Amino acid sequence: MRQLKSIIIIVLFLSSFLAGCTSNDNDTVQLEIISLNENDWVEGQIEISIKSEMTFSEEIEVWINGNHFSDEELGIRKYFNIDTSDFSDERGSPLDLHIQLIHQNITLTEVNVTALFPQQMTFWSSEDIQPEFNFDGELLFKSSRGLEARMYEIYHLNPGITIPQKIPTQQEYHGYPGPSPNGKHVVFNSRVIDEEGISRMEIFTANISTGETYRLTYSSSFDDSGRWSPDGSEIIFYSDRDGTMDLWKISVNESGYPIGSAVKVFGSDAREHCGRWSFDGQYIVYESDKSGINHLWMITSDGLNETQLTFDENQNGYPAWHPSGDYIVYNKQTSTSSNLHILSLVDGETKRLTMQNMVIDAHPTWSADGNYIAFHSDRSGNFDIWMMEIPSIS
Repeated sequence: MRQLKSIIIIVLFLSSFLAGCTSNDNDTVQLEIISLNENDWVEGQIEISIKSEMTFSEEIEVWINGNHFSDEELGIRKYFNIDTSDFSDERGSPLDLHIQLIHQNITLTEVNVTALFPQQMTFWSSEDIQPEFNFDGELLFKSSRGLEARMYEIYHLNPGITIPQKIPTQQEYHGYPGPSPNGKHVVFNSRVIDEEGISRMEIFTANISTGETYRLTYSSSFDDSGRWSPDGSEIIFYSDRDGTMDLWKISVNESGYPIGSAVKVFGSDAREHCGRWSFDGQYIVYESDKSGINHLWMITSDGLNETQLTFDENQNGYPAWHPSGDYIVYNKQTSTSSNLHILSLVDGETKRLTMQNMVIDAHPTWSADGNYIAFHSDRSGNFDIWMMEIPSIS
């Protein structure tokens, strides 16, 4: 698998209590790592920046996991790199790193971090986006391979085992594919041209093996982003059929055939969209701009107990559940990038998962065993499907 390196900046401050001394004097040397915390997760290449108030040059030793890594000369300012891929087993497994900075045989500062190694899953020149794990560890995603601009078909693959295979349906356009709990069907949205020649977006399901396709919604509205409930009885989606974008659902049988009409789950004057069921079906996480900016919100599956989950100044979206229900992975969009973060519903703490600047990492999905997160990214120069193994988080 190809890996792309990102940059984490570690800023170290070095000071001497005896200004103008020589390296032979009995200095008190202090180093502090201020941009990495104990037990942080890091990705790719670490660029270390050292700021010094000393008027002479000194050397420190960099040790990683008990092995000498390099000698670095300190001056007014100094940079050096640690390439975490040098320590990888090339299988993408997380790696614990104990980083020590040693001066005159004394460890001045140290930190323990875990290096993560995203693995590229697709390599086509097409746009491969919106991955979703099924319960058996397969990935579904949509791809523009061999199609005209803004057209997509659905593919599935077993990461590291099979190559992507196209899923046949009776529709030409496909968006937001999501697997049924039994892995035999897929829900997606697709364009429909009505009798007046107007394009509508509707919700469909299809049999992954045969391609037999059912239309679930018949509305003049915009219906999008369907997701199956864990028990397979309902599909949630968002729709503007009431004038604003709200969360709706429709009952289906085991073959994905609609039963009855769509009913509203939750709505307001704001935009509620991208609803995702928790693994136990008790909660729904979704996006809303109710607070003035796009944030993550949560309700119980009956549409009650509305709770805001994120509060920062960035756009937060595409939430996905950890199997335990205690964590949500999502993408945070800033002015320079879109990276993945994990939110703990236990204590409200967040952990940054991907760390590249000037790239888009988005639409994460968690595997049913909680060990992997897949997402789409343009970090290779083209939108592809990526996957990373993560440490145990529960």
